[in-house]
Amino acid sequence: MPVNEINKYITIALDGAAGSGKSTTAHAICEKFKYIHVDTGLHYRAISLYLLNLNISPENTSAYLQSSPVFLSSELDKFSVYLYVNGIHYSKSELRNERMNREVSYYARLPEVRSLLLNYQRDLPVFGKNLGFSGIIMDGRDIGSVVLPDADLKIYLHADLQVRQHRRLSDGEHDSISSRDQIDSTRKVAPLTCPDGALSIDTGKLPIQKVVQLISNEITSLL
Repeated sequence: MPVNEINKYITIALDGAAGSGKSTTAHAICEKFKYIHVDTGLHYRAISLYLLNLNISPENTSAYLQSSPVFLSSELDKFSVYLYVNGIHYSKSELRNERMNREVSYYARLPEVRSLLLNYQRDLPVFGKNLGFSGIIMDGRDIGSVVLPDADLKIYLHADLQVRQHRRLSDGEHDSISSRDQIDSTRKVAPLTCPDGALSIDTGKLPIQKVVQLISNEITSLL
């Protein structure tokens, strides 16, 4: 395992659309460099499920959040950070299913939801550092552009639509990639975009080992 000899805590912003390989890549980097991993997509799914369970529609979310406090906290499982919403933790099976695939983008595009999560997400690098990790890799759709605009390394993963759809089907997920791409890239607040200065990698043309090596080379140069 590489050792961060100069104790520089590395922050990595990893952006990309659904099926671009963010989670697989992030896990490999965390294993290799002793970094903490934050999947911000799960944050939006957790908030969405919390609201859905209260029968709060996207149209009524703004009014609800203005009148009802929502407290966010974290727990670590190996190198992954999980979000608690008012003390409630949802399993991956609750967050990654056809219902949540269909609903999450409608909540995630709301300014009030994004604002609720923004400060929490920006505090997570300190959370990881205090736990003794060497860095953090945070993945999502607006990390390099909004959440961590000053990240040490920005990466944007992309792949052909058919490649990404095949990956989702292989994972047992049947949501419409094109529909989610449209919602995520056209929302008014923090749309999916390739951040300025990001290393752009086509994961449809490279095996995961090559993708990890490219990113590892960039990390090593920072150290």
